[in-house]
Amino acid sequence: MIEIVKPTISDCAQMKNLIDKFVKTHVVLPRPIEDIAERIREFFIAKDGSKVIATSSLRIFYPNLAEIRTITIDENYQKQGLGRKLVEKELEEAKALGIEKVFALTTQIEFFKKMDFSLIDKKDLPLKKIWEDCIKCPLFPNCNEEALIINL
Repeated sequence: MIEIVKPTISDCAQMKNLIDKFVKTHVVLPRPIEDIAERIREFFIAKDGSKVIATSSLRIFYPNLAEIRTITIDENYQKQGLGRKLVEKELEEAKALGIEKVFALTTQIEFFKKMDFSLIDKKDLPLKKIWEDCIKCPLFPNCNEEALIINL
């Protein structure tokens, strides 16, 4: 049975292995295992028994702004609605924390639009995002992603 849960430290190695598969295709940025462990509270994961099959993360930038990121789904579990369920969990958590807006930087534009996100100009993203994450991307400064945002 597949369940979406908050991960524990013992899930970090499996999370890293799954994330690494998507790093190779530039879907997500690399995450050292130390970073995953340090930010473990930002994540939700989907598990099939003891196997980590999907990840997502909610990174808070300001008291009223967060980013959904590091969405990965094992290829054998795609097209089953796990992405939607993970994003819904992240948005529920953002609301519970009192966050007003959540953005995503992604190539999966239609997926996020179906979840009521709207396109925005990347220039409207926090500079902290650019200097912490984007600068590490092998595609920087020629980003192929679009920015979308939702008001909660």
